[in-house]
Amino acid sequence: MTETERLLRRQAQWQHERRNLSWPEKIRQAEQLRATVEAFRVQRRQRSAATSLDPRPTPRPSPETR
Repeated sequence: MTETERLLRRQAQWQHERRNLSWPEKIRQAEQLRATVEAFRVQRRQRSAATSLDPRPTPRPSPETR
């Protein structure tokens, strides 16, 4: 079985198991997933901000070349 087949089988199993969950449990999982995604976005923004803090000034083109 290839890695893709294993992934698809695992996804199908997850969908089947989720179908049997109660609505409150489905909502809890969705809220947890939303919080996790937001945490990843915050981390990505922080990394992006940290890498964009270059202490060297950006050279500006001279007025003659504009």
